[in-house]
Parts: sequence; structure tokens; C-alpha cells
Amino acid sequence: MSQSTIIEKLKEDLRRVDEMLARLEAEREEINKGYMVLLEEENKIVEEMRKCRDEYKYMRLEARLNIVSRQRKEVEGKKTEIERKIRGCAEERSKILMRIEYLKPKQQE
Repeated sequence: MSQSTIIEKLKEDLRRVDEMLARLEAEREEINKGYMVLLEEENKIVEEMRKCRDEYKYMRLEARLNIVSRQRKEVEGKKTEIERKIRGCAEERSKILMRIEYLKPKQQE
């Protein structure tokens, strides 16, 4: 296989990795938005609990807090997984770029 076909294949791989990286970045933004909404809701509930004097209302707030906290932790897990995937794609991209640079014919001046 000639170097030019290898380089073309690597460029195709690079394009594929770039597309995957863009999708993961968009997904990370969506997850971050959801995470921030849940975090704000959790903080709001905690603040209400601090001010609450009614025992019945306090128990209802505590139940809501448990639900929101569990949801936040699930989203946090997804966030961690996406970050790991993004790091992997970025590393793969840099390896492909290094191979392309290595295989390119050198310009003589």
C-alpha cells in the first residue's frame, strides 16, 4: 500500500473522529444544562428545608430532595462517562495527526 493511500485512510479516520468529537461535545453541553438545572433545584430545596418549621412540609421537601439528588447523581455519572469518551477521542485524534505528519513527504527547500 502506498503512503498516499495510507494518508488518505488516516484523513478519513480523522474526519470520523472529528465528527464523533463534535457529537460528544454537543451531548456534553446538553448534559451540563440538565445538571445545572438539577443542581439549582437541589440547592433551592435545601434552602427551603433550612427555613421550614412545619414537620410535615419538611418531610415532603426531604422526599423531593432525595429524588432530585438521585437524578443529579445519575446525570453526574453520564457527565463523567462523556468526559472520558471526549478524552479518548481527543487522544485518538492527536495520534492520527501525528501519524499523518510522520507519513507526509518532507518538503525539500
